[in-house]
Amino acid sequence: MFFTPKVQTVGSIKDFLAPSPGLVGEAVTVGALGAMGILLVSKADTVLGAGIAEKIIGAFDPLIQLIQGISYPVGFIMITAGFLVMMTGNRQKGLNMIKWAAIGYIGMQFAPAIMAILVEVAKAMK
Repeated sequence: MFFTPKVQTVGSIKDFLAPSPGLVGEAVTVGALGAMGILLVSKADTVLGAGIAEKIIGAFDPLIQLIQGISYPVGFIMITAGFLVMMTGNRQKGLNMIKWAAIGYIGMQFAPAIMAILVEVAKAMK
């Protein structure tokens, strides 16, 4: 009543699906470059040297630290919620929440160390 939807027609489906001659070459070039990038990353040890894997792993360090930092408040909230559930009379469910919150927090703290061990094992298998 107060607002009327504004409809703007840009063209038909046929116009949208018809390829533009100038864009086809660019898409092929971008696709070829993307495929070449994937090939270079997959063959990182032979094409770019062994240091690229460490650079890629190091690039994810801020994300790993962020997730580890978030795990503390989430674990604290879950443990507190477990105690609240115990206070309401559901002892088994509260203890279960506390147990899994603790296991999850410890797992989040050890996950980078476990991955480092797996990377070393993979390097040893080469």
